[in-house]
Amino acid sequence: MTHGPSTFRRRRRLSRKERLRRERRESRARREAEWFYDVLGGRVPSEDIASPEVRTAAAQVEAWLKAVPAFHRGALSLRYTPRDWPAAIVGEFEELAGVAVRLECALHPAIGKTNAELEQASIERIEKAVEARRVELEELDRAAGALTAEGFEPAPVPVGPRREDPPRPAEVELERLDSRAERHVVLAIRALGKVRGDAPCVVPRKPRGNAKATPVTEPPSSAVRVVPSATEPPVVFGVEAEDQDAPSPQEVRTCH
Repeated sequence: MTHGPSTFRRRRRLSRKERLRRERRESRARREAEWFYDVLGGRVPSEDIASPEVRTAAAQVEAWLKAVPAFHRGALSLRYTPRDWPAAIVGEFEELAGVAVRLECALHPAIGKTNAELEQASIERIEKAVEARRVELEELDRAAGALTAEGFEPAPVPVGPRREDPPRPAEVELERLDSRAERHVVLAIRALGKVRGDAPCVVPRKPRGNAKATPVTEPPSSAVRVVPSATEPPVVFGVEAEDQDAPSPQEVRTCH
């Protein structure tokens, strides 16, 4: 049986020069996306609060972002926009908390609910999964302690499911959410890097020796904060077709 030339596609391996070029693009794209969403709030600032240099740079980043698919733009917004999350969510996903919650939300669609209600339900499911894993690990620790007291040498307590063990639903869900959230952001940064090309990074530099320089040009180290609860309506993003772990378009539409 023969196949046409388009039946199978073999991905060409990038040369070292091409890899370095892509890494340079993505590094600049990452910095620009963080600056735009984390520092500027995802919009071009007005003339009364920002210099012409900052406004010009922000307008350029905004133009690049508008040129990438909406689902990538949404993933970047969820990743870098400052947001308050419960401690359990931040502890599990760290800076990917927003993306992970939105992906989990898309896996449990419901008709007639608001974004805030869907998100709160997602947060509660994740918190229950984190608690279930904590309880399970505590039980394993107690069992190991009992064996030690009786003179037995217990096996190391597993931190995750072993290949021969049946999957634990709570942990499988959390690990998969984390890996999928990371992949969504990686693909979004890659898409922005392709759009922006080899242009120099446009994020304005803070003048040296000027301690009073406007903070609008200096992104903080993290966009994730810990609070008892989260109620702010989330940003919705779609799904990349090539990502096999992503939720289906039908699931994502339920989160609108």
